[in-house]
Amino acid sequence: MVACVPLLVPHGDAWAALESALSFAGPLIFCVVAMITLSSLDSRRRSSSGLAQTAGGALIVGAPVGAGHNDDRLAAAVDASRADNTQRQYRYGWSAWARWAVAGGHVVLPAAPAAVAAYLTDRAAQGVAASTLSAARAAIAAAHRDAGEPDPTDDDLVGCVLRGLRRQAAGRGRGQAQAITADGFDAILVTACKSRSTGRGVESVARAQARGRVDRAIVALLFQAGLRRSEAAALTWGDVWRASDGVGVLVRVGRSKTDQESTAADVRYLKGGAAHAVWELHPVAPSASAPVLGGLNGASVARRFAAAAQAAGVTGRITGHSGRIGLASELTRRGATTTETMLAGGWKTARMVAHYSAGATAERGAVAKYL
Repeated sequence: MVACVPLLVPHGDAWAALESALSFAGPLIFCVVAMITLSSLDSRRRSSSGLAQTAGGALIVGAPVGAGHNDDRLAAAVDASRADNTQRQYRYGWSAWARWAVAGGHVVLPAAPAAVAAYLTDRAAQGVAASTLSAARAAIAAAHRDAGEPDPTDDDLVGCVLRGLRRQAAGRGRGQAQAITADGFDAILVTACKSRSTGRGVESVARAQARGRVDRAIVALLFQAGLRRSEAAALTWGDVWRASDGVGVLVRVGRSKTDQESTAADVRYLKGGAAHAVWELHPVAPSASAPVLGGLNGASVARRFAAAAQAAGVTGRITGHSGRIGLASELTRRGATTTETMLAGGWKTARMVAHYSAGATAERGAVAKYL
């Protein structure tokens, strides 16, 4: 059934929720007050869109009128345009927004900028990281674009609120993940196959050996190859082969976060213990499509990476990104140029390399050399 979207000016409990959220934002209140009228006018303009209405009165995404039998193919094409990890993030982000909107009596789609701003502020008050807020905004924006609706996150109100929340988070946030150093990497290789305590006791030697071999390969791929966790999870044996020197291992990144169409020739080199850690998993006659890490997903790869680091005594906030940060830092510390580091880790610009290796760059700077 097609229904008209109700007026999207916050009222009653919704207005109270927005006021509470805005009180958390503090310095943002003037920006919010200035933009609320523009948001309401824009919301009225959108109110003629026809969408399926739930029993609770909240509006959800409906099929475009007249799309007919092409819906499935169009949806498949949209999904194929994004990496699997991105699709999962968008689904999670959209579901979280929809639940919050329905509970607060807000229209889910098309969303009002004021409601989106209140939602982001509410999430920040719950202690989520600035990166999570950005991911939530991206999910809401993607759903609106896919449905052919104007993007509420393009509104100045949302941008103003999000910038303020990021500034607030900068003073209290968790900070960048701890980089894995070369020493930390070596420690993980040595300790990975040792038995660990589990909820049901202590691992058997055989179980620890089997788990540890996979953990060593994970750490090798995330640190020395500089792979993202999703790239390591997607790696197949068709992407791994011996280098011409007979000792190293080459790893091809088929599709990455920055190259969804696999247009670039991105091959990474592993040596020493890292090369051995990956190659010891190599079957005698592997299928080219068989996953190197046995079908683990990105979240499992990151979790096992952090657990291996902790078991090896590596301290700090270790995440699935710690290996990639460590690669940039270690190469810079040892004198690699920015271009060499970019090629080693598949970075497209020098900006992220400079960000990750800022400490190592300072240690090699003028003060270290001349004072």
